Amino acid sequence: MGLVTILLLIVSAIIILKIFSVLLHVSIFMLVLPIKLLALTLAALLIGLIFIPMGLVAGLAGLIMLPAILLTPFLPILLLGGGLWLFLRNH
Repeated sequence: MGLVTILLLIVSAIIILKIFSVLLHVSIFMLVLPIKLLALTLAALLIGLIFIPMGLVAGLAGLIMLPAILLTPFLPILLLGGGLWLFLRNH
């Protein structure tokens, strides 16, 4: 009989602690929810007002720089040819 009483007390303590933990979890969630909503709003504004325009500018700059980037292997030949042309033009 004593063992059954101890086991019943342990089970009831576990149930009460589980209920308290669920209430604590819910209360913490309710306290943090406004902060999460504020963070979500700020992230949406940051993406919409800063990241998307910066991505568009970077893409446009990449398209403008593409011909120069593709011509970089020929840069020594172009510089030698330009220097030779300038040298011969002045004489």
